[in-house]
Amino acid sequence: MDKINILYSFDNNFWRMAAISIKSLVDAQKYPERVVVHCMVARRTHGKRVIKQIVNGAGAKLVWCTVSKRQNPFYNHYHARWSPVIFYRLFSYRFFPSVEKMLYLDSDTLILDDLTELYNTDVSQHVLGAVRDMAPTEKEDVPGSKEVKAFEDNILKHGVYVNSGVLLMNQAKMRENKDLLLNIQVPLRFPDQDIINAAFDGRIKILPLRYNFVPQIYISKKFSKAEALLAKKNPVIYHFYSYKPYYYDGAPTKIYSMFYRACTALGFYPEDFARKDLKWRMKKEWARFGKQTNIPHLYLTKRGRLRLFGILRV
Repeated sequence: MDKINILYSFDNNFWRMAAISIKSLVDAQKYPERVVVHCMVARRTHGKRVIKQIVNGAGAKLVWCTVSKRQNPFYNHYHARWSPVIFYRLFSYRFFPSVEKMLYLDSDTLILDDLTELYNTDVSQHVLGAVRDMAPTEKEDVPGSKEVKAFEDNILKHGVYVNSGVLLMNQAKMRENKDLLLNIQVPLRFPDQDIINAAFDGRIKILPLRYNFVPQIYISKKFSKAEALLAKKNPVIYHFYSYKPYYYDGAPTKIYSMFYRACTALGFYPEDFARKDLKWRMKKEWARFGKQTNIPHLYLTKRGRLRLFGILRV
């Protein structure tokens, strides 16, 4: 049987989330021995031992690849103000020249079902396959929707803006278009995602919503009722780019419980992610607005479980 080549890219900020996603990946496959997990990571990224145990324990294979600054074509580029890791997927063909097709997954995903059908999707006539972004462009008051609508209306000729968290990449065509990726000159709000959409407009195969589904949020009317219903009932990949599954009072009970089981199986706890997220958000808000601002505050029970994610005036 053919191999299923999966790609993750992360650094020390996300290796634990990646480990959880990889654990859910190998557990959900009917034939995990077919899976090859490729990890493109920044230098001195932790987690290799843990992830290797997860992958090898399931009978799959791990390929661990460290990317230096000089190997990153986006380094010293005008995109360099963002973390370089988010651009790794755009030049994975350089590091895995023998791989014809690669399924990229964001670290903040949970895999719920076998990926064979998704991986076998024909993208031979496309640069890649992706799911349309779930931002409800008909509701401009929803964060991100206004920006996505403006990008679709002003930059895309074909009007379909996709999410870059799940990408079924035709590596040969990615290689053919490498110069186009580097020379995209458009205003960037969601950097790697905007580059992909601008560069490959009209050459992206649109995949069903169930392959990149954010649970418990409003589903835009741009998706048909049948597609939305199928994604709700039979999701294949959960993607947590809108809200995070480790907030006890923010995530639905089903999602929190699923994430809790995935965490504890690896010796992690949701509280660890919430505290780190809180620290990052506080630092970001403080740097942006100064002392007088609303910033998130984390409340825990005596046992350390998350009870409330509220607002504290500083």
